Amino acid sequence: MTAVHIARDGSPVELYRRLPERADEAGLIHDLLGEPGTVLDLGCGTGRLAEPLAALGHAVTGVDNEPDMLRELRLARGVEADIERLDLGTRFDAVLLMSHFVDTADVDLVDAVLKTVRRHVAEDGFAIVERHPPGWAFTVTESSKEIDGVRYTLCDLVRDGDVLTATIRYEFDGLSSEQRFSVRDLDDDRLAELAGAAGLRVDAVLNPTGTLVALRP
Repeated sequence: MTAVHIARDGSPVELYRRLPERADEAGLIHDLLGEPGTVLDLGCGTGRLAEPLAALGHAVTGVDNEPDMLRELRLARGVEADIERLDLGTRFDAVLLMSHFVDTADVDLVDAVLKTVRRHVAEDGFAIVERHPPGWAFTVTESSKEIDGVRYTLCDLVRDGDVLTATIRYEFDGLSSEQRFSVRDLDDDRLAELAGAAGLRVDAVLNPTGTLVALRP
C-alpha cells in the first residue's frame, strides 16, 4: 500500500480529510453554549468539530500545528501553533481538547495543554476534554475493525506499569499508515488531580461511556 502524509503528531492527513464531521458532539456543545458563543478547538485537525460548530453560528478558532489540516477549514478561523505554547491573549466561552490529549503518557505535556485550556477559557465558560473510557488502558486487547471504509487495527500492545504503548494501523483507499502512541489510564480521580493542577475542576461527565468530560475554572 502507498504511504500517506503524516502530521507532526503522527496523524495521517489523508485519513482526517475523509472522515465525517463530529455532528453529535457539535450538537452537544451547541446545547451547552445555549446561544452563539466563542469556541477554541485545540488540535482541530481538518475541522471535524470546528466546522459544524461554526455552521451552527458560533465563532470558532481552530488550532493545529499541521498546515495541511488547517487548509481544510472553511468556516472556522485557523491558527497554526503548538497547543502547549499557545497564548492568544483572549478568552473563549468554550475550549475543546479532544483526540485524547489528556491520556498522553507524558504528564508534563498533559499539564502544559491543560494550562493552555485554563489560559483561554472564560471565567464563566467551560472546557470539554476527551479521554479513553476509564480502564481502557488496562483492558483493551488487539483488535481490527472496519468503519466507513477504513480498517483500524490496534496491535503491538506493551504495558509497563500504568502506561500502555500500542500501534494503531489505518488502511483506506489503497493507503496505509501506522501511529505509535503511549497513554496512561485516566479515571475520574486522576483527571480531577490533573485538572486541579492547571486551575480547573471537573464539572460533569457528559456521555455514558465517560469519554467526554466538562471542566470549569
